[in-house]
Amino acid sequence: TNTLIAAKDGSIYDRALVNPDRNNFAPRLGAAWAPTDRTVVRAGYGKSYIHFNRLGGENLLSFNGPHIVGLNISQTPSQGLCVGNANPTTCFRTTQQGYPEGFNTPANFNPLNVRVNYIPRDTPTGNVQSWHVSVQREILHNLLVDVGYVGNRSRDILILGDFNQARPNGATESTSLQARRPIAGFQEIQAAFAGGKGDYQALQVKVERRYTRGLYLLNSFTWSRARDNASGHLETQNGDNSRVNYRDIEGEFGRSGYDQPLNNTTSVVWELPFGQGRKYGSSMNAVMDGFLGGWRVVGINTMTSGAPINLTYGPVTAATVSGLPTYRPNLTGDPHTPDGGTGNYLNPLTVELPTDRSQPFGNAPRNAARATPFYQMDLGLHKSFGLRGDERRIEARIEAFNLFNRTNFRAANGSRSATAFGTINSAFVARQLQLGVKFYF
Repeated sequence: TNTLIAAKDGSIYDRALVNPDRNNFAPRLGAAWAPTDRTVVRAGYGKSYIHFNRLGGENLLSFNGPHIVGLNISQTPSQGLCVGNANPTTCFRTTQQGYPEGFNTPANFNPLNVRVNYIPRDTPTGNVQSWHVSVQREILHNLLVDVGYVGNRSRDILILGDFNQARPNGATESTSLQARRPIAGFQEIQAAFAGGKGDYQALQVKVERRYTRGLYLLNSFTWSRARDNASGHLETQNGDNSRVNYRDIEGEFGRSGYDQPLNNTTSVVWELPFGQGRKYGSSMNAVMDGFLGGWRVVGINTMTSGAPINLTYGPVTAATVSGLPTYRPNLTGDPHTPDGGTGNYLNPLTVELPTDRSQPFGNAPRNAARATPFYQMDLGLHKSFGLRGDERRIEARIEAFNLFNRTNFRAANGSRSATAFGTINSAFVARQLQLGVKFYF
């Protein structure tokens, strides 16, 4: 009907304006087989449905005019103070003056001036199918290796787009944005619709040495690939989009904003073999034990691929089709420079601004670039002091995060329209030291 419909008493649809999805079959299957006493094969499959979406208030139909209106008005003090009910866009209205009379009157609501929210009537519930196959083998006494394939497939995920997205101008056309919209009586109509999808596959390898003779070791390695067509609205990073090109949703499918193919984490706990009750010096006196005994070393080493960077740009007015989606530029080669320095990490010669207003969405795929890898070693040294004749003890700790003070750079600026394009201007936290005392009782 191209008009806003208000909820009313009656059926579930009348009250919610969205029909319920009553076909959410969610099976679970699992199996385990032990061909030998040192080998176990496991497999599993499950399907689940998503009833909570991290879209903030973007998928709430109650956030619509004329009763709730989100509006920003920029004011400049130099314009002079408003008098009476003057329009605050032409003068400066102080907080003490309050809102102009009739400012939020429903009769004054005009969808040409504000965005409205929309959910299609028959929106299905998003679902995720997950599966895994793994083999666990005890190689040596207390040494286990676990190798597994893990995957998931998500469909009908709630994402955002402009239902009233305009058609592009012709190559030499200059028709206004509003005149190019399919529904002339509305500005942006933000649709929360079940168009999201994602795929994830991974090889996961875990090597674990169970705690033996004071030593525990765990190494976890993942080699993965993640693809989707949008990030969570409250979880975007490095220019990635949560709002899609509504006229080409398939064109948004590509590298996920969360895709970090290589991840390796090594954890170690080592009780140094010196002091009372340990291999060396078990009979040393209390004074010597206070200096040499009761020491423990703990460490975590983390290595990951760099996070994806989505290349973006801001189109000129004549090329704009909506204020919601993310526009990507044209890509003619490797977006990274050969040296990858902080001042020129991305290459402006291979990342080009589109000049054809009929093609505002460039050919660059989502998240075409990648930030530098991340490496960090955290180390802790703990000393335990027992209290005489008591099970209580005190533990003193000195811990170093980013022990080697490696500079792990954050992502470069991926906006081709920005003067800082391709530069890296921030880094993760440098080395931190902390001291602590813990009392066990």
